[in-house]
Amino acid sequence: MPSLKRPRLPLFHSAFCGYCRVRHVRLDILRMAKPLLLAFSIAIAANVCGQEAFRAAEDTEAPAEPPPYGSSPAELKKLPLEALVDLQITSASRRAEKLSETSSAVDVITSEDIERAGVTNIPDALRLGTEMQVAEVDGHTWSISTRGFNNTVSNKMQVLMDGRSLYTPLFSGVFWDVQQTFLPDIQQIEIIRGPGATLWGANAVNGVINIRTKSADETQGFLLYGGGGYEQDGFGGLRYGGKAGENTYYRVYAMYQGTEGLPLEFDGMEDPGRITQGGFRIDSKVRPEDTLTLQGDFYGGSAEQLKPGDISVNGQNILGRWTHELAMDSSLMVQVYWDRTYRLIPDVFEEDRNTFDIETQYQVRYGEHYVVAGANYRLSHDDIGNLGPTLAFIPSSDTQHLVSAYAQDEWHIVPDTFFVTIGSKFEWNSFSGFEAQPTGRFTWLPTKDQTIWGAISRAVRTPTRIDQDFVSPNPAFGSPPLLVANPDFESETLLAYELGYRIRPFTNVSFDAAGYYNDYDNLRSVEPLSGGRLIIENKLEGRSYGGSLATKWQITDWWRVDGSVSLLHVDIDKSSGGHDVNNGRGEANDPE
Repeated sequence: MPSLKRPRLPLFHSAFCGYCRVRHVRLDILRMAKPLLLAFSIAIAANVCGQEAFRAAEDTEAPAEPPPYGSSPAELKKLPLEALVDLQITSASRRAEKLSETSSAVDVITSEDIERAGVTNIPDALRLGTEMQVAEVDGHTWSISTRGFNNTVSNKMQVLMDGRSLYTPLFSGVFWDVQQTFLPDIQQIEIIRGPGATLWGANAVNGVINIRTKSADETQGFLLYGGGGYEQDGFGGLRYGGKAGENTYYRVYAMYQGTEGLPLEFDGMEDPGRITQGGFRIDSKVRPEDTLTLQGDFYGGSAEQLKPGDISVNGQNILGRWTHELAMDSSLMVQVYWDRTYRLIPDVFEEDRNTFDIETQYQVRYGEHYVVAGANYRLSHDDIGNLGPTLAFIPSSDTQHLVSAYAQDEWHIVPDTFFVTIGSKFEWNSFSGFEAQPTGRFTWLPTKDQTIWGAISRAVRTPTRIDQDFVSPNPAFGSPPLLVANPDFESETLLAYELGYRIRPFTNVSFDAAGYYNDYDNLRSVEPLSGGRLIIENKLEGRSYGGSLATKWQITDWWRVDGSVSLLHVDIDKSSGGHDVNNGRGEANDPE
C-alpha cells in the first residue's frame, strides 16, 4: 500500500503526535475537556514507551541440505523464479521448510530486494511486503502493522531479530526508531500475515515479522557503505569479518544514521534524529553436531522536538545460542539473552528496562510426523520516571514474568500431498495469568505447482503497563487522576479463519492469494465513570475481513516484476455495556 508521511489518526493517537512528536498542534492541557485530556495522555504514554523483548527463536535447525539460494545478492540474481518462490523459511513452523508449502500467508524480503529498493532502514524495507501498512508519523516515529489496527500504538504484531523479541510490556508494541542493524548483513525478513501465536506467543495476533541476519562466515572481509539525501542528511556503516581458528568466524560493525526530519507548519520546526550503533557476531562449529552463536549490539542517539527537550535513547543487548544435532532427524536448541533499553522524554517520561530471557526448543521427525516443542522463561524489570504533570505509571517500578511452553505436530497424512498441523501455546504472565493459543492447519499439494492451505487459530494480546497501571494527570503534582488505573484489564482475543492458494502456472509466473476473517473480542476502550473520570476497559469488539493477491513475473533472467493488491474492511463496535469515548476510532483507523 502507499506509504503515509502523516496519516490521519483518531484523537486517541493524533493527540500524542501534537504533544510529543509531530508538534504542529499546541496543547494546553489545563484548558482541555476531560475526555480530550485523557485521550492525549493515553496516547502520549503509549507512544513514549521504551522497548523490550517478548519471544523469539531464529533458525533453530539447519536444513538437511543447503538452502536453494545464496546469501549474497550476486547469487540471488542468478536464481530462476522457481528457486525464489521455494526459499527456505523458519518462521511459519520453527523449522526450515519451503515457502511454497507453508500453511500461512508468508512473504520473504531478501537481501537483494532490500539492496535493489535502495532503502536505508528496516521500516522502509517492510513496505516491500504484501499487506504491510507502514506509516512514517514524523522524522523518527513509525507505525507498522498488517491486516489492520495500525496506529502510533500498534500492538498486534510480534517482531523478532535474530532470536530476540522486540516487544515491550510497557505498551505492547515496538519502538522502531531504535530497531536497526547493518543492512547489508540482513539475510532475509520473513513476514507472517495472520496469527502466529501458537509458536511465537502472545501479541502475534495480526502477524509476525522475523528479521534474520547472515551468519558470520557469510560476511567475511571489509565492507563500507554510505550516502545522504534531502530528508536523510547522512548514513553509513563499516563492517569487517574474519576467521579465528578452523571453524570460528566473526564480524564487527559500526553504523550511523541521521535524518533531517519532516518539515512542520512553521519555519525551523523539524524533528531530526541521530543514532549510532555497533555490534558483533561470532559463529563457531565447535563439533560437527554443535553450533554456537554469540552476538550483541549497542546504540545511542537523540531526536529533536519543539519542547520540552531532545528525546534521548540508548540500549545494549547480548545473545548466546547453542544448537545440538541429536540425530539425523532431531535437534536441541538453548538460547539466552539480556536486553537493556533506555528512553527519556524530558519533563514527560523516562524508562530504564532490563530483560532476561532463556528458551529451549526440541524438534524431531519420526515417520511422517514433524514435531517441535519448547519452553521459555522471561523476566522484565522496569524503572519509570514520572517526570511531568501529564501522566504517570503507578507503581513506578515493576517486574513482569512470563512462563510458556508450546508443542506442534505437522502430520504428513499423505506424504508430499496432504499435511495437517495441530498445536498450541500455553503461557502464564504477570498481567492476565494463564493463556492458551491453539491452531489447526492443513496443506494440500494437488500438483507440484499448486498449494491450497487453511487455518483456524486463536491468539491474544496480553495486557501491559499502559492498560493496567496508567493514570492521568500525575497525582504527584497535586491533581487527582481523571483517568484511573484498572488492574483488572483482560487480554484482547482473536479467532481467525484463513484460506490460501498458490500456483505457478508457468515457469516464470507465480500467484499467491490469501483471504481471512478475524473475530476480535475484549478490545481496549476508554469508559466514562461517575464524577467525570475515565478508565481503560475491554468493552469493544470487532470483525475484519479481506485478502490479498501477489504475483511474481520473471520477464527475463535479469528482470523480475513483483506486485500485489490487498483489501481490508474493519468494523469496531461497543460491546454490551460499553460507552467508549472514542467510538472505536482509537483502535482501528485503517485504509481499505
